[in-house]
Amino acid sequence: CLGLGLVCMATADEGIYEELKQTLYTDTAVAGEAAAYAIGLVMVGSASEKVIGELLAYAHDTQHERIIRACALALAMTMFRREEEAESLINQMILDKDPVIRYGACFCIALAYVGTSQNAAIKRLLHISVSDVHDDVRRAAVMSLGFVMCNQPDQLPGVVKLLSESYNPHVRYAAAMALGIACAGTAQLDAHNLLQPLMSDGTDFVRQAAIIAMGLLYMQTAPGKTERVKAFREKLLKTISDKHEDVMTRFGAILANGIM
Repeated sequence: CLGLGLVCMATADEGIYEELKQTLYTDTAVAGEAAAYAIGLVMVGSASEKVIGELLAYAHDTQHERIIRACALALAMTMFRREEEAESLINQMILDKDPVIRYGACFCIALAYVGTSQNAAIKRLLHISVSDVHDDVRRAAVMSLGFVMCNQPDQLPGVVKLLSESYNPHVRYAAAMALGIACAGTAQLDAHNLLQPLMSDGTDFVRQAAIIAMGLLYMQTAPGKTERVKAFREKLLKTISDKHEDVMTRFGAILANGIM
């Protein structure tokens, strides 16, 4: 399913959609999840009302959380770069009682307004990041800021500064990932200064996110450009070889090493 989704990405081919829908309706967790992602890839940016209606209905019918999450993200993909056209779907998803669909709504905002730095979208994501009761939704909202503001990476550190000091580890994790997504390859000092303290955070997955984000930040940056790259590379190698470091942080360091 995923292979088919990638090969036929953005074709909005009805025949392939119908085939994938049959796999989705078998209601098996793994195949259904893959089929939903594939539908999202095939229909990316199409904003097809038929697809949106069927995915939303199925997300409410199925019992598998993995399929619901995949349907929610597929809905987000169908609204890629659609901006205001996506508003009615976003409003419908954001008011849903299921947190997984609200999680999808955050990524729907992210993909609809990707690289626009639109004020209304940023305000809305910031509001969700402090008001939603579910950690996953708050995390998705903060990470989505990275997508919306990826055209103005120098503005993002100011927006997520307070979020990176949040008491909630999920929000700190998301703030790190948002910086990594938006500031990838820029070697920006402000982003570095926010990620540095998160690399020694008390929570393992926050340290993992900070290290991965730092890897994205210094992606393909020559050591001659800034001294910080050399120091970070040394820290990565030390973390990877340290047997006493926890698994998640070492995993993050291995990924960051690969990204760089």
